[in-house]
Amino acid sequence: MKQLAFRKGNSGLISTLFFATLFLLFFTEPAHAYIGPGAGFALLSSLLTLLASFLLAFFSMLALPFRLIFGLRRRRKIYSKALVKRVVILGFDGLDPELCQKYLAEGKLPNFAQLKEKGCFKKLATTFPALSPVAWSTFATGVNPGRHNIYDFLMRNRHTYLPELSSAKVGQPKRVLRIGKYSIPLGKPQVKFLRKSKSFWKILGEAGIFSHIVRVPITFPPEKFRGAMLSAMCTPDLRGSQGTFSFYTTGKNGNSKFTGGTRLSLTQEGDKLCGELIGPDNSIKKSTGPVKLPFVLTLFPEKREAKLKIGRENYTLKEKEFKFVPA
Repeated sequence: MKQLAFRKGNSGLISTLFFATLFLLFFTEPAHAYIGPGAGFALLSSLLTLLASFLLAFFSMLALPFRLIFGLRRRRKIYSKALVKRVVILGFDGLDPELCQKYLAEGKLPNFAQLKEKGCFKKLATTFPALSPVAWSTFATGVNPGRHNIYDFLMRNRHTYLPELSSAKVGQPKRVLRIGKYSIPLGKPQVKFLRKSKSFWKILGEAGIFSHIVRVPITFPPEKFRGAMLSAMCTPDLRGSQGTFSFYTTGKNGNSKFTGGTRLSLTQEGDKLCGELIGPDNSIKKSTGPVKLPFVLTLFPEKREAKLKIGRENYTLKEKEFKFVPA
């Protein structure tokens, strides 16, 4: 009985919908409406944009082999006219050419003497002011400081008059999501290269010549060019400084001589020394200061070595041995 009642109820509902649909079809008057061309243009432009994207991707894939062949032929043509196959420029910051020539004549620099005989040794005029970032910027671009805009290691902020790096500016992300005392970055920090003019390795790259630029000052952030680059002097560290060093000591303030850097205390418990590595300011949580990572250094005097524990990582430090810790 319940199933029969349910079927009857459904039949009545279907009949009502059927007659309502017939009434709307035969007894309603047509409504007039105007649709402007904007919606049509918007739909058409979206379709055209999508179609153009597919076509560009398709033709880009088709043209890839031809571009590779053209680039290979172009590089072969360039290198075929070269007087030498490879040029190596070896530069030393702060090297006095007069003293270098004197020591070469005295036989005190045999390796330099071989480089001079197989290659060349030339004196270069310096810049005014004669400072490393200024001179290396001129070396890279071939223009004077008035063109490349580097006059010193630091420059002043025109709004606050505080010192800042002259070659690079590292800023905060453009967008940040703020939730209470937390600030979640929604992108990468802004890094801007402040040196102007074009470097010679970028000009070579535009001509199809590959270059390796290794530890040349004033090259941070690395610019896009045909080659590989490892930046050096004036590259900011994680704390935004030019390599602020940390001085760890178990002594109290005033018990040892100390100049510059950051002085940090070590707590000694037997053969164990406990301290903290200081990192950059906490960019996510407000007003918490720098990020800190505790470490424990265990001494083994009989072996003349120590065990360093940072988080879950353990390292063995031996006397007179350099230890590289990968990032």
